[in-house]
Amino acid sequence: MSDRPKIQPSEYYAVANDAKWRELWKAVLDLPPPCRPRFRCRNLETGNLSHWDGEWFYHWMSAGWNWMEWAELSVETTPQRERVRAILKRIRFVGEKTTAGFRIYGYVRNGEAADYIE
Repeated sequence: MSDRPKIQPSEYYAVANDAKWRELWKAVLDLPPPCRPRFRCRNLETGNLSHWDGEWFYHWMSAGWNWMEWAELSVETTPQRERVRAILKRIRFVGEKTTAGFRIYGYVRNGEAADYIE
């Protein structure tokens, strides 16, 4: 059992919906396999962080997205980073660049500002 207090979803507002997550899934599957980023996700209610995963076809959609506070996408090369960034910008995901790649948000804490990926 976690010592972390349970997060109340009402403390957050949604910045992504199923349509955006599904559009991301389709766009990533259109990339050649070596260009597909790995991903890991944080659960809004439990705070659990998944392991890195690269299996987009089944794993990305297996549990839906209404639980996802954010997802990190890991890229390995500059060309891969630019392809993924272009997808995130086109879909208009709220997020930020990270050293590993990108963090995109499903929910943002009330009162906190968030910007679109540019």
